[in-house]
Amino acid sequence: MLHFSWLSSVWAATRSHAYAAIAAPWSPLKKLRRSVLMPLFALPDTGIFGLKPLRLHILICGFPRAGTTLLQMMLENAHPEARRFGREVGGWRAATYSIRNHAIVISKVPHDIARLEGLRHYYEGRKARLKIIVMIRDPRDVMTSQRTLDGVFQYCVPPDRWRFHYQHILAQQGKPDVLLVRYEDLVRDVDAQQARIEAFTGEPVTHPFGMFHEIERKDFDTSTLNGLRPVEQSLLNRWRAPKHKARIEDLLRQMPELPQALIDLGYETDDSWVKSLTAASADA
Repeated sequence: MLHFSWLSSVWAATRSHAYAAIAAPWSPLKKLRRSVLMPLFALPDTGIFGLKPLRLHILICGFPRAGTTLLQMMLENAHPEARRFGREVGGWRAATYSIRNHAIVISKVPHDIARLEGLRHYYEGRKARLKIIVMIRDPRDVMTSQRTLDGVFQYCVPPDRWRFHYQHILAQQGKPDVLLVRYEDLVRDVDAQQARIEAFTGEPVTHPFGMFHEIERKDFDTSTLNGLRPVEQSLLNRWRAPKHKARIEDLLRQMPELPQALIDLGYETDDSWVKSLTAASADA
């Protein structure tokens, strides 16, 4: 009966409204292939043949350029026994369409912040728990982050993209399966944030977060980390650098809501920083 019950629950997930929303962009062939194979990927959850049922899915999402890759490496290296991907893999795929025989799965994609309800529905009534860690960062640092895109070194998070993530982050605040982690807090006190995450997930780590850079893995995509090194605070408040002044001024023109968003996120108590910036521009 256990196996039939498991099979029914997986098939039911493929007929749910949540699944329909996730699968909407897929081709008919892709929908058919995934609906057929999903039960096979979930087979370990039955415990049949000594396979290991999933106990916990840790999902990392939030603002882009807010330390999601850093936290992914910390968590993956801290839990070597987990199903680890070493790159961005969506939560739905990690849960339903990846080979596993692990008690813990760790996945990370920033824009999963907009796709959480489908996963919550999938885990309803299942023994495995979904724990969502949402990374946030000073919006000014997010939108002054630069990298090479299409061969051009440029700012990589435009206002509309930031707004999209911000709206979804606001909608997730206060939910019991969500933990907000500030990038600033993570790099200032790794041990304290490790303790918060351990308490939230209920899973003690095997290796401390602070050792993440000492474990070299060929399977991990470190391109956005610019190499392995200990956490550093030099990237905090980089928006204040003179080279970003024009960018910040442009953001204020495009985003009149930015000063209030900074207050709501706890990065400012008022808009005096805007007045200081304006005064500096007038004196220049």
